[in-house]
Amino acid sequence: MRAAAVAVAFSLLAILSCGYRGPIAPPSPELPNPVTDLAVVERGDRLVVTFTTPIRTTDSLAIKRFSEIDLRIGAAANPFDFDRWAASAQQFRLNPPPPNDPDDPKPRPMKDSVPVSGWQGQRLAVAVRTAIKKSDHYSQWSNVGRIEIVPPLQPPDVKWEASKEGYKLTWAEERPGVHYDVFRQGPNEKTPAAQIGTAEKPEYVDTTSQWDTPYTYTVIAKQGGAESLASEPIRVIHADTFPPRVPAGVTVLATPESIDVSWERSPEADLKGYYVYRSVDAGPLVKQADLVNLPAYSDHNVEHGKTYRYAISAVDQKGNESEKSAPAAEVVF
Repeated sequence: MRAAAVAVAFSLLAILSCGYRGPIAPPSPELPNPVTDLAVVERGDRLVVTFTTPIRTTDSLAIKRFSEIDLRIGAAANPFDFDRWAASAQQFRLNPPPPNDPDDPKPRPMKDSVPVSGWQGQRLAVAVRTAIKKSDHYSQWSNVGRIEIVPPLQPPDVKWEASKEGYKLTWAEERPGVHYDVFRQGPNEKTPAAQIGTAEKPEYVDTTSQWDTPYTYTVIAKQGGAESLASEPIRVIHADTFPPRVPAGVTVLATPESIDVSWERSPEADLKGYYVYRSVDAGPLVKQADLVNLPAYSDHNVEHGKTYRYAISAVDQKGNESEKSAPAAEVVF
């Protein structure tokens, strides 16, 4: 019995000295996680597909490199069945991205484009799958991008003019049901042009622009999942030659010592002030004193027994003066 106990003890010691810590993990199936951000757009006469590659396998191992990227485009049947769709869909093999750092894997952006000429009028389904081991060892299919193929949209031919409200862009209408995204890049801006608005008609007024400032505009036509290429860049600059709006709501009030005139404040951001014009006993309107900063004026240079009328104009920082307001009602001092 003593000899048997010693033998068991030696056996346990041998097992422990081998570093045994638990059950042996099975080998990784090496299946990438599926792509989840596939997007598809008809841009001009091409179908553009974008997505990013996964960074880990289904068992959370970092992916170093891909062996296959299988993109397919085919008819979008309803109800949708992946096996039937994949069997008839057109296959496109994409070149895998460069190897990843397994210690710091990052998703790699992927992009491919194909002509749409063979699919006019069809509703398509697009999906992708990846492999890291061998071609018969794919991930599950990605999310499905669905798109209705329409006649290609042409880039708008944009013209411009300066209007009182801002730079006005115009172009020919593509066809009914098309809307337009408008982009602007300011002076010295290094980033891509930013979208500043959407137009349902073939025109757009940039009310946020500033005069004497150069801008570059582009326009893209869109309909459903289709869009045109960007228009040729339009570079614009125009001096500020537009006066403020004519002041409104002019009222007068006689007091014992003066005639007080008031009006509505002008909304322009570049407003400098107002000029007050006065008529005495039906005479011509004559400018009074200097520029007034506030929408109010007290006229102390008046005489009893005379009739007075007042009109107001607005002036901006460039010295552009508006038309005079309609004269206020006559007041007898």
